[in-house]
Amino acid sequence: VADAQGFIALTQEPKFKLYADKSLLKDYKPSPSEATDEAATKAGQANFFAERILVHEACATAISKWATSRPNSMIVTIAPIPDVRFMGGMNGRVPRVCQHLNPASLVDEEAVTTILLNPNARETLSESKFLRLEIGTAPNNWTYQTKIADYLWFSSMPKVNMLPRMMNEQ
Repeated sequence: VADAQGFIALTQEPKFKLYADKSLLKDYKPSPSEATDEAATKAGQANFFAERILVHEACATAISKWATSRPNSMIVTIAPIPDVRFMGGMNGRVPRVCQHLNPASLVDEEAVTTILLNPNARETLSESKFLRLEIGTAPNNWTYQTKIADYLWFSSMPKVNMLPRMMNEQ
């Protein structure tokens, strides 16, 4: 972890807390032994959270170190959808880590593009047949509203009713 202070501060930000509650922790599945013990479930969830944020930070650090040593390069990272959806995983950390490694870095949120390949409703944490396109849609969370990704890419035409609307309607 190159930016320990930023790593710690990130977990305290309201936008990250929304991401953790609405996306990251949704992938936690308690073991059969934890399912009947509330304390064990909380401990398991805390361990899952710690492991995922450390993996995301380590990946962002590796990507950022490579990028800062090759400023004219383009990096393509292939990762599971849960690690990049809603911009809170490694993809959301790269700008901060790049800035930490090189304060003159031009890498910002606009420089990182996230493309989900063949996402389905379950992978976007939707409770319906539609893809969930953002989190933070409640009025008290609008400030922290976050899109699922910059682009959705399908290898074949998805069902028309899978997308509730166009993501970029301009």
